Amino acid sequence: MAEISVKEYVKKQEQLEDEANELMPFDPSYCTYSMGPIRQPVYACRTCRNIGVCYSCSIQCHTSCDLVELFDKRDFSCDCGTDRQFKGGEEFRPCNIRKNSEPDVGDMSNRYGQNFQGLFCSCHKEYDPNTTATMLQCVLGLECNEDWYHDHCILGIETNPDPVTEDRVLPGFPELASFDGFISWKCIDKYRSVFERLLSHEDADKIVAHKVFRKDAKCLETGENEKTDKKRSLRDMENSGTSDSYSLFLKEGFREEFKKLRDSLEKDDVLKAFLTNTAPFLCEEEKVYEPPKEEEQGSLVELGESALAKNLSHQQTLASLLAFQQIKTKLTDFLRPFAESNTAVSETDIKNFFDSHKK
Repeated sequence: MAEISVKEYVKKQEQLEDEANELMPFDPSYCTYSMGPIRQPVYACRTCRNIGVCYSCSIQCHTSCDLVELFDKRDFSCDCGTDRQFKGGEEFRPCNIRKNSEPDVGDMSNRYGQNFQGLFCSCHKEYDPNTTATMLQCVLGLECNEDWYHDHCILGIETNPDPVTEDRVLPGFPELASFDGFISWKCIDKYRSVFERLLSHEDADKIVAHKVFRKDAKCLETGENEKTDKKRSLRDMENSGTSDSYSLFLKEGFREEFKKLRDSLEKDDVLKAFLTNTAPFLCEEEKVYEPPKEEEQGSLVELGESALAKNLSHQQTLASLLAFQQIKTKLTDFLRPFAESNTAVSETDIKNFFDSHKK
C-alpha cells in the first residue's frame, strides 16, 4: 500500500478546497430576508412551493430540496421561512439562519413567474445543460421578469431546427461579441411607444447594435461596415412597415449612453420619463448583493473527488461541502499524532478513518 506524508496529503486537500471555493465561494451564514428587496442571486426551491431563496438559505435550509439556480433577480427578498413557503398548510419549519419562531411575512415586491418552476424562455422548457444553444437574460425584464431566452426562440424558431453542434451558427442571430445587452420582444411589446421613440432618436445608433425581428428571422442591424448612414438605418427599421415583434441587442457601454440620452431629453418626453421613473437601471449599473467571502480555512476533507465534480447538481454539491465541514475537525485530530511524530500516513490509515466515520 502506497504511503504519503502529511504534507503531501494536506497539499492534495488544498487543491480540493480550491475547487470547493470556486463552486461555493461565499460564507453561507447570512440570510438576506432582513435586507428587504435587493438584486441578488436567487434559487428556486421546487420542493417548497416554488419559493425563491437566497444563496445562504439554499445551502443551510434547502440542501436536500430540488433547487434551480436563477442567477440575479431584481428587487427580490428571500422567502425561506415566510408564509409563502407554508401557505398550503405544510408544517412550519424555521429558517435555519434566522431561527424565526413563526412564518415571517413574504415581501409583496417579489415577482413570481415560470422561472421559479424551473421553466425558461417562450418555449417554457427547463434548462438543458447538454445543448449548445445560447441563452440570454433580458436586461429590462419588466414584463418578462428577467427571463432567459434561447437564441432560436429569439428568432421565433420554436424548436431547434438542426442538431446542435460545437460551432453553432444561426442565420440572422448577432455574434455574441457584437453586443453587451439584450431586451426581449415581450418587454418591447409592452412598452412599444417608448422603444419607437428610442429608435427614432438620432443617437439611437450609440445604444442599439441590432434589431432582430421574430418569426421570419429577419435581422436588420447597424454595423460598422454598413454602406448607409447608421442613423438613417435605425429610423428605416422602425418605418419598414413590419408589425412583427422584435428584440434589441445593445452595444457595450449602453448604460452610459442611455444616461446621456435621458439627460438630454425634454421633461415631457416619454423616453425620459421611462428612463427616469420606470427603468432607471438602464442608465446605471445595478448593484448585485454578494454574501461575505468565506474566511480562509484549513483544507477540506476528501470524501471523494467526484463530490466536487462540476457536473453535480447544486444540492449534491452543497451536501458534499457540508459533509466536508462537519468532518474536518475530526480529521485534524486524527492527523495531529502523525504530524507530531513525522510519521507517514498510509492509504489504509485514511481509508480506515473514513470507514469509521461513515453515517
